[in-house]
Amino acid sequence: MKNGFTQLSKIKKTLKGLPNQIKHPSINKELKVYQAQGCPECNQTGYRGRIGIFELILIDEEMEKLVATAPGHIQILEAARQQGMVGLYQDALLKVLEQMTTLEEVARVTGE
Repeated sequence: MKNGFTQLSKIKKTLKGLPNQIKHPSINKELKVYQAQGCPECNQTGYRGRIGIFELILIDEEMEKLVATAPGHIQILEAARQQGMVGLYQDALLKVLEQMTTLEEVARVTGE
């Protein structure tokens, strides 16, 4: 995996522009990113259980009107982002910052 500075730069860039109501730790060089370590409880994998990552689009009146025009995928995503949608990869990175998962697991699951 990339060095810590590169990881934090990528996280900061990806989370830039999140809606103000989405709170997360300050991304600076003191921030520690969780690294999986094995133990008997997790069968030496560093992971136990599952956690979901989500991307939700609010279908309000404005979005309904847009969908009725048969827009492309990109147009829907852009409108959703303007409404404050948090993307799938962004949600996963927020969970990394909350130390719920690792960057390696996010990369494996999202392909990013």
